[in-house]
Amino acid sequence: AVGISCSDAILASAKEGIGTKEILEAIVKRIPPPLGDPRNPLKALVFDSWFDNYQGVIVLVRLFDGKVVPGEKIRLMATEGVYEVAQVGIFSPKMTPTDSLSAGEAGYIIAGIRSLTDTKIGDTITHAEHPVNAPCPGYKDIKPMVFCGLYPTQSHQYENLRDALNKLRLNDASFVFEPETSMALGFGFRCGFLGLLHMEIVKERLEREFDLLLLSTAPTVVYRVTKSDGAVIHIENPSLLPEQFERIEEPFVLATILVPSGFIGPILDLCQEKRGTQKNFSYIGKDRIKVEYELPLNEILWDFYDSLKSLSRGYASMDYEFIGYRESDLIKLNILLNAEAVDALSMIVHKDKAYYKGRELAEKLRQIIPRQMYEVAIQAAIGNKIIARESVKALRKDVLAKCYGGDISRKRKLLEKQKEGKKRMKQFGKLELPQEAFLAVLKVK
Repeated sequence: AVGISCSDAILASAKEGIGTKEILEAIVKRIPPPLGDPRNPLKALVFDSWFDNYQGVIVLVRLFDGKVVPGEKIRLMATEGVYEVAQVGIFSPKMTPTDSLSAGEAGYIIAGIRSLTDTKIGDTITHAEHPVNAPCPGYKDIKPMVFCGLYPTQSHQYENLRDALNKLRLNDASFVFEPETSMALGFGFRCGFLGLLHMEIVKERLEREFDLLLLSTAPTVVYRVTKSDGAVIHIENPSLLPEQFERIEEPFVLATILVPSGFIGPILDLCQEKRGTQKNFSYIGKDRIKVEYELPLNEILWDFYDSLKSLSRGYASMDYEFIGYRESDLIKLNILLNAEAVDALSMIVHKDKAYYKGRELAEKLRQIIPRQMYEVAIQAAIGNKIIARESVKALRKDVLAKCYGGDISRKRKLLEKQKEGKKRMKQFGKLELPQEAFLAVLKVK
């Protein structure tokens, strides 16, 4: 089952401490030693790194050729930075300084690297004076598939958020970010992730390890847009979608779902609802079905897995792989609050679902946005066309409470004065959106 015969398996238990010595002996005997010549120019691959407040960036390397000792000057080939080695060592299992690292060994190098951006996973380290001719093959760059905006709840934490993102980026090559500005949320960062789990882990680490309070926008995928002049651009933020374009393509995935036969009906309905196309349907056993669907990544981004588990009482499982971009009839749905577009609430949706999503999102925002001293108008729009509207009524003081009678003109005067005050508040007031408003975008079916 695991690719080896039973006669070669070693009886072991980590819990009981059985077989540890035998495993170590088998590693020495069965696994060939690494190749490399210490007399060749230094060639080391960076496979991990982290930041230390006192020693700077510590890089973990595997040496393919050459030798490195403290006091030598090394060069990082990707960034062209030159540094003097302060310490080298191995883990046994703690950091243990050594006199040198030679070809075939793996260890750490401390060279006073102060900037987080100067190191990259997959980079090659060589001697500054006698460099190697070609770098190591390194790692294939991983392209993020899911993007969302992260904003600090307090503006003075922007610098802290930037430093925290830099530190996370140091040993997570798949995580990318860039600064962005939102009219509603202020200064923040547009972050790219491999998937939703990756996004949740990064957000959790930022809040727990760096003590940050964050607002996150709805996750989106990367769209490929062909402009009217033929230029092709990639859009990960709905607010960047141009008004006029030739066509728009979205990423598709091939989803493989394993489900008991008793739950297959609701699962098929769910996939059809998400604009899926069935590619395969087969039985794997008496009562277990394997079904494959081609689905837009945007449709399964948030609640698809939860719905899958709910409809199958937890028995269904899913895996998916990216299969490319395909043209779709997509449009941008804008949300306006008091006639001002909130870019953080914008979304790219299929044309057939735009009206229903606009109505549902406006209704959810009406329930979530707290009442203000002035009326808040919530509108869903496609281009210049308003497709849905809701209103959050203003908080009102009973200005007629002191009027026990008298002429009606006195009451009208007080009501008109209150109305003018509300109008001025609406003109100059600033509406602060709670985090639930952005989560509402995710719950729209």
